[in-house]
Amino acid sequence: MSFSFRRRAVVVAVTAVTVGVSALAALHESSADIGRTSAAADFHPVPTGRTAPPKAGEAKTGDAAGAVTAARSRGWGRPLAADEFDGPLDPEAWEVYDGDGHAGNGRRSPSAVTVVDGALRITGLPDGTTGGLGWRDGDQELGRWETRLRMNRACACYNANLLLWPVNGGGDTAPKDGGGEIDYMETYEDSGLRTGANFFLHYDQRKGSEQKGREGNSGRVADHVEVDLTAWHTFAVEWTAKEINGYVDGRRWFHTSDPDVRPPGPMGQAIQLDWMPELKKLTAPGIDTRDSAVLEVDWIRMYGA
Repeated sequence: MSFSFRRRAVVVAVTAVTVGVSALAALHESSADIGRTSAAADFHPVPTGRTAPPKAGEAKTGDAAGAVTAARSRGWGRPLAADEFDGPLDPEAWEVYDGDGHAGNGRRSPSAVTVVDGALRITGLPDGTTGGLGWRDGDQELGRWETRLRMNRACACYNANLLLWPVNGGGDTAPKDGGGEIDYMETYEDSGLRTGANFFLHYDQRKGSEQKGREGNSGRVADHVEVDLTAWHTFAVEWTAKEINGYVDGRRWFHTSDPDVRPPGPMGQAIQLDWMPELKKLTAPGIDTRDSAVLEVDWIRMYGA
């Protein structure tokens, strides 16, 4: 069964597994790859916030308008598109996944995606039911995207991901005809304590040139930042003609100016919480793997380059 991802004037054919702009190229890393580029990646500690995990029905904490953002500190101006999630999810703006889960494990269900107390919420259940969605207004070539989020402590088998995927990239584990992928906040191989995030920049993902063990990803630049994800933080990616940067709370923690790793065409925004049961064994002591995982997004915004 196939779907059509429709932006206002763009139609992108995808598969049922990865509805919208999203796919899972960044979710197949081996443990030896985490936090590495051509050499060991740097670690960037960030001051921690409130340590208590979000609870079902709990209102957002702090002043969302006063959140520390890359947009404000770096003068990005007014967003070209935004969703503050102050009302029901707009079906014209978002395409919610409905199909098999990551690598055929579990299921992505629309029932897992809700808006509660002014925040988008994706819930992952112990049986592998979870969700994701693609932003119809969130694609462009060159630009900036920023998101405010938090996540509770839960089984390491749940991987949260903010990603950019090529428009017309298809629904495989790597985009058809290349085009790369930018994961600007991903919790892959976190112990479930939510103490850090990864940035994965995949490039040159063309069939026939795959790097062994990367399932279609022939190259990758990566970094890691230490941050308490159980508190609200803003994550941003900046993609210009000269560089790609990643920010947390307005502070840069990822950077590359290598022209060979930049995407060759427009990219679209997706938000995912994926079930990866093989990572359950990484869950830290004291975390009940029978508890649900919850990813909350306060708002998301897209700016021009």
